[in-house]
Amino acid sequence: MVNKKGKMAKRRAAVAKAQFCVAVLSFQRGMALTILTLVAMVMLKRIGLSNSWASCGTALLALPFVARLLIRPLVCALPAKGWLMIALQAVMGIALWLAAGCIEPKWGGTEMWTWLAIMALVGAVHDVLAEDCCNSLMGNRRPGRMLMGLSMLILSVVIGLGITLLVAGGMEVILRNVSQAWQTALRVPAGVMLSVAALSALVLPSIKYGSMGADWKGQTDALKRWWKLPKQWAFALFIMIMTFQEMLVAKGVLMFLVDPGSIGGLLLGPHEVAYAYGTVGGLVMLAGLLLGYQAIRSHGLRLWAWPMVIAAILPDAALLYLAYAMPSDIVTVCLCLAVECFGCGFAMAGLTMYLKYYGYGRGIAAYWHSCLALMALAVTAAGAVTGFVQDYFGYRMFFVFVIIVAAVAALSVVMLRLVRSRRK
Repeated sequence: MVNKKGKMAKRRAAVAKAQFCVAVLSFQRGMALTILTLVAMVMLKRIGLSNSWASCGTALLALPFVARLLIRPLVCALPAKGWLMIALQAVMGIALWLAAGCIEPKWGGTEMWTWLAIMALVGAVHDVLAEDCCNSLMGNRRPGRMLMGLSMLILSVVIGLGITLLVAGGMEVILRNVSQAWQTALRVPAGVMLSVAALSALVLPSIKYGSMGADWKGQTDALKRWWKLPKQWAFALFIMIMTFQEMLVAKGVLMFLVDPGSIGGLLLGPHEVAYAYGTVGGLVMLAGLLLGYQAIRSHGLRLWAWPMVIAAILPDAALLYLAYAMPSDIVTVCLCLAVECFGCGFAMAGLTMYLKYYGYGRGIAAYWHSCLALMALAVTAAGAVTGFVQDYFGYRMFFVFVIIVAAVAALSVVMLRLVRSRRK
């Protein structure tokens, strides 16, 4: 009996340690994506870039994540993957720290872009290794693994976007120099990433996880089998449209909040954006995610599928209201953003659970990395077009465009349901 209790205690300790490891890795992955796709765009706009170039420039930083299927066989062949992930986390933090010191007015400067590009490339390699490590530790089809990963991703947005913009807004007032203010502000997430790397050094090397090896032939064969599944194009289209629409909203809302009223924006300061979108929006999105998972756990995904699709579309009308009403009080802005973010979080629970169910019985490693590569491609495409669409049509028509894309996303769900019914 004593031995049995001791084994149970050791098993619980091992599970808790694995969960902590997954949380740390997921948070660091989210911090890298938040800085490269959202924080960098706000920073570029504040130092003088137009919407088109700020959005397109940050879209280019997401390109290394699209190449994850090419990166994975190379990095998974390397030994000591725990220490490798720690080193990559440290390099990301150092690269961001150095990029912060090179910010120049108008377009950022060549050195800043170089360090951000290094951070993006290293972040893509870390993302591949972290995904395989998390799946090995907790399993990629367990709801707890997906819920923890998404929760830490949203938390990284709250900290990475909210705190960074809050510091930037305060420093802009104190220093009266935008470039110097952002040099200070970007060192905050850099310090957080370096701290997470130090924390990882305490747990990652001692964690035992399964083999993450992947060779070219094995991955190529798995990908061929995956793409030969019936009507696989409908599933790929579904993933890309849903991700494309959500990234349009994320980037478009940030530009809308920062831009002056002369071009249809709300002209909020960085600290107000941090509060309205980074803090309130992020926490409400987390609440929507948790509620969505609880709803699916209680009644199943089939019952909640269409309510979650509607939750991904209808709240975008709140953004259209903001574009037409142009409210000056922060409370109204926060309420509208909260509605949109809650719908996004609620729908995100349905999307991730569907990905889990759809991946059952397939070549799971190739399946997950293919899904993430498609999502990264959609993020890049959304970033490339967001600024240009807004500059050409204005914010009111831009949010109409967002609603149209959301309707197309709903249509892709209909197509997917038809494909599944035919397959049965």
